[in-house]
Amino acid sequence: METPFPTLVLPTLTPYPTDQRFSIGQSLEGRQLWAWQFGDGPYTIVLVGGIHGGFEGNTVVLAEELVDYFRRHPDDVLPPVRLVIIPAANPDGLARGAGIEGRFNARGVDLNRNWGCEWSDSAVLRDLEVNPGPRPFSEPESLALRFFFIAEQPSAVIFYHSAAGGVFLGQCGDEPPARWLGELLENATGYPHLTFDYYEVSGDASNWLAERGIPAAIIETYTKQETDFEINLAGVIALQCHFALEGQEEFEAFQGADAAVLRLCQ
Repeated sequence: METPFPTLVLPTLTPYPTDQRFSIGQSLEGRQLWAWQFGDGPYTIVLVGGIHGGFEGNTVVLAEELVDYFRRHPDDVLPPVRLVIIPAANPDGLARGAGIEGRFNARGVDLNRNWGCEWSDSAVLRDLEVNPGPRPFSEPESLALRFFFIAEQPSAVIFYHSAAGGVFLGQCGDEPPARWLGELLENATGYPHLTFDYYEVSGDASNWLAERGIPAAIIETYTKQETDFEINLAGVIALQCHFALEGQEEFEAFQGADAAVLRLCQ
């Protein structure tokens, strides 16, 4: 169960024009957690890179490549979709470089051990003990993401990590994972849809989202150097197509979007 919190006032999130950068909060050292929005449809897809900072810096590069792609190809955001990309969820860790210290935030906390689902005061990375923080959401970066997800209630979230080369679904307790999301991403990207059983993970962001009924997945790139851009772009397009086809059935306003759907979703 998630640790109870005092009543918190959520930030007011105003609509943003297409292709606009905005901040969802600040890091411990005052760096902005920037996000980019493309499209304004009813299905919000969120892509998050760099929760492990410079230690997994290729995921920040991947997210920035996706930002650049959709800035240059705005028509590849399908009408029922609002695509939000957060390139660096741990900008302080990114500033610390590619060593192990770059995995953590400025307080030395592993931000992907700081979430409310099955949080533990002891946490590991393989056989290395890591700091999960003194309590769930103790860190400004994870708290900012939490606020954002609660306010936005996205239709699906993908976190990019490296480098186990697979798709891993968020799951918490007895809540079943969104298996359709794992199958879709496996078919689109070629990454195998796997169960993460290499070591015990506590306080994971994707698991917390799954606990709240939000489909979430981790995509692990094949290496820590490459971004696997083309196959990850294919995954984002396929996820858009999933919601676009659903949206065409549900929302009359998007009945005229057949050409864009046919172009990308054959």
